[in-house]
Amino acid sequence: MRRMIALIVLSVCVAGGAAACGGGGSAGQQPGGSQVGGAQSGGTEQAMSVLRQLARCIRSHGMPSFPDPIINPLTNQPDFPATAPDVPASIRPICQPIANRLPPQVLNSPPPTAAGMRGLVRFARCMRSHGVANWPDPNASGEFPLTQQMSSQMASVFKGPDRPVLEACIRYVPGGSQYLQFVPAPQPASGGGGNG
Repeated sequence: MRRMIALIVLSVCVAGGAAACGGGGSAGQQPGGSQVGGAQSGGTEQAMSVLRQLARCIRSHGMPSFPDPIINPLTNQPDFPATAPDVPASIRPICQPIANRLPPQVLNSPPPTAAGMRGLVRFARCMRSHGVANWPDPNASGEFPLTQQMSSQMASVFKGPDRPVLEACIRYVPGGSQYLQFVPAPQPASGGGGNG
């Protein structure tokens, strides 16, 4: 879910190696993105402050409508909205010094919280019960793995005749449809007995 932050930070990771990417986990972090004790509020406040500075930098260098950060409703962690546009390569190095100050936990892509995952699973069940029989359950990262066939049906679900199904089920997804994430479904291993 950290597409935007990853795009901005990517150049430092490539240029500086793994050490520049803030290795190591977050002290006190529990599964689901919650923190032990007071670390969460301090880390969240620090991350939000740096992300606001990053947004201002991006806006001042050619993207005046770039949004402010939010608390992601699926992960309860600071993030840019899912609808934020990609930051052009020409702006990334200018704002990189700000991105370098992000706490390591912001650079990781935490899975949805337990409540977020329950919502995604309920969404999947709703889609199936409304006639999209092959709609998958989310993976552990909260993404829906779609086959090629399902990917081709997406236009019908999001903008075509199956739109009412989406409208009936989207209420289960914390934050709404902009927080739906899709990945290609794993390809089944070929069962052929080829020579090789």
